Amino acid sequence: MPALLESIPNEWGPKADADAGSATLTRTGPNDILMTAPANMALVMLSPQPNREVALDSDRRTITLAPVGSIEIVPAGSELFARWVVDKENLLVALDQQRLSRLAGEEFQNDSFELQPPRIGGVDRKALRLSHLLREEFQRGEHASPLCFDALITLFATHMLRTYSSLRDRPAERHSGGLAPKTLRMVNDFIQENLAQPLSIGRLAEIAGLSPSHFLRAFRRTLGQAPHQYLLGQRLALVQHLVTTTDLPLADIAAAAGFSSNSHMTATLKRLRGVTPTELRRGGL
Repeated sequence: MPALLESIPNEWGPKADADAGSATLTRTGPNDILMTAPANMALVMLSPQPNREVALDSDRRTITLAPVGSIEIVPAGSELFARWVVDKENLLVALDQQRLSRLAGEEFQNDSFELQPPRIGGVDRKALRLSHLLREEFQRGEHASPLCFDALITLFATHMLRTYSSLRDRPAERHSGGLAPKTLRMVNDFIQENLAQPLSIGRLAEIAGLSPSHFLRAFRRTLGQAPHQYLLGQRLALVQHLVTTTDLPLADIAAAAGFSSNSHMTATLKRLRGVTPTELRRGGL
């Protein structure tokens, strides 16, 4: 097991070790983690995480919507707490300090630097592109190339130095063309508060203060999926939460999550998550 990623449970996803550092493609349901970073680490969201709770070297926790492509930087030795309430997929890269210092020396003629974490929820398109390439390599399974992993992690490390270190010589790449953070929070809050109700594109666009066509484009660019896909994911997340933490009748849970009936909820959960509410309640996962 890669030494830099020992604190990440193996069951969360595959790991790869390289000279430049380590990477893991994690997929796990609602969960939380408290850890001290053994190396400089970067986490890129490959699926949206509403109401993600994060604290870095602090008792104060930030709760936010982390869209697809958002990045979190955790400097070595920092204490990280994170909690997520839905199934999620992300790419985590841990960077070897000596290799990172050597890259800094070659790039900036200075091997002394500090990583400077960006605001929570900020989207980094370049980091997302590199994460997609790493995910593709993981998906090759036993045919994955250690040389490719090393090259991609090196590119990721260089991007971190150029964008999130005290040595950077230009501002971080900014997300454009999507929903503004304040608008995104407003829309997400409205969705969470109204999951039991029919929610149309027109109504969500009205909350965002945009035309329906503009809202559709901006929402997809920000979260990486259409509004109806995101809404369905939130409804299923609520179903899983209520089924596993309450004794509410399944018909009541279906109504609370916006499904027309228990059978509709059951069929949708089975199709998309491979499990029924009854199996969830019995602890069949």
